[in-house]
Amino acid sequence: MRQNLELIKNFLKKEHFFFFVSFLILSFASSLRHFWFHSSSWDLGIFDQAIYLISQGQEPFSTLLGFHILGDHGALVLYPLGFLYKYFSSTYFLFFIQSFALSVSIFPLYRLSKYLYLSKIATSASYIAFLLYPIVFNVNIFDFHPEVLAFPIVLDLFISVKINQINSLWKFSLKVIFILSCKITNSFLVFGLGIWLIFKGFSKIGASIICVSIFWFISVAFFLIPHFGGQNASVLRQVSKFGMNPNLDFDLFTLIKISNQLFLQILSFSNLEYIFLLCLPVLYLFFSKSRFTFFSNLIPFLPLFLLNLVSNSYSMKNIVHQYSLFFVPFIAVSIQESLSPRLIQGFVNYPKWFQIRASYLIIFWSVLTFLIFSRFSFYLGPFHNHFTSSDARREAISLVKDASAVLTTNDLVPHLSRRKYIKFTDSEKEYNLESFDEILLDTDKPGWRSNHLYVDKIYDYLESSNEWGKVYEKNFIALFKKLNY
Repeated sequence: MRQNLELIKNFLKKEHFFFFVSFLILSFASSLRHFWFHSSSWDLGIFDQAIYLISQGQEPFSTLLGFHILGDHGALVLYPLGFLYKYFSSTYFLFFIQSFALSVSIFPLYRLSKYLYLSKIATSASYIAFLLYPIVFNVNIFDFHPEVLAFPIVLDLFISVKINQINSLWKFSLKVIFILSCKITNSFLVFGLGIWLIFKGFSKIGASIICVSIFWFISVAFFLIPHFGGQNASVLRQVSKFGMNPNLDFDLFTLIKISNQLFLQILSFSNLEYIFLLCLPVLYLFFSKSRFTFFSNLIPFLPLFLLNLVSNSYSMKNIVHQYSLFFVPFIAVSIQESLSPRLIQGFVNYPKWFQIRASYLIIFWSVLTFLIFSRFSFYLGPFHNHFTSSDARREAISLVKDASAVLTTNDLVPHLSRRKYIKFTDSEKEYNLESFDEILLDTDKPGWRSNHLYVDKIYDYLESSNEWGKVYEKNFIALFKKLNY
């Protein structure tokens, strides 16, 4: 008995405890948001449908996007995910694997903490600061994104270089390829990593992965995406995020005009706010005299950061969406280095009042900024707005056939996306309703990109049509089925 208690005691002291608690909380949080009908067709429905179709050996054509899933971001990693999905066929599996990827990043940090001779309290403080950085929680509950799977690999690779443990070049290369396979924009991250490696003295490796990142971006952007996605999936469709028209003719005058526009977007107030939000949860790093040394760790992130700065899209300039996720691995390393007695930029470079209480102040500040800037508070109110219709929604969903082509509201799509054909009620589009077998509507809460007028019009048409029959209606949830289906 005493031996068992000792084993439990040792387990609770180690990084496994942080991993286990983090995995449970993150998995539960993302699953609960989905269960409460706050996940979305964009992006969970898109990836869930595609991964499901891959698992069934079918072409992963996204009916939400209107093209093959590889035409979206060239995320080749979706294919091995599809293989796993065959054996764990549930939308919740995507939440579990995403939460696992974020939580397992504790183990590379554990390696670094040993190398830096961090005390137990300093190590715990660094783990808490990392796990409670608001982006980690916010991205975790914001549906599913395949680039999150690269998160622990990025951190592990970065730390391996930091502590001079690149023991196998082929393993290093496989990690780089995996990172690239998660999303085309990860080539910007790998490019930045190559620049950082050159600064660190690994010139050959750095130059090699810079070349690989450029080759990958060109191959995916100009060959893979057009091949699978066609004209609708052109990489130029993303330029609207930067305030540009994808149909522009790129002559010299246009390029000068665009360059000027992008420069002005960099100097915007929204970027100052964005930088402030990124830095505030780790404000204590600025107390160190060697703060510029810490932020040299961010070199690999700078190409992605620049991409965010030149954008005029709000989603690319906040700590809610996935676009700033890769800021976290590099800042997590800086946190540990700031607490290390081994390095010159450790405790001694902080003011004396901070040195004495550093670990406890970091824990306090991390908890405070998490409560303020994470979407944890949404579970106490905003995520409750489907409670009155939740039972009706589940009953209606249970009546929809697996083989049906379905039109439904945005927040119901991820609950019905494991099928070949699904669309959501988008007021900007006029659907041929006869192309669907079943239509599930929420007339009280029409959802994203929809409105009451649009949904009421569909409802009135279906109710008056001789070709459709209402099979369920309760609490503003109505299910219609084609009579000859």
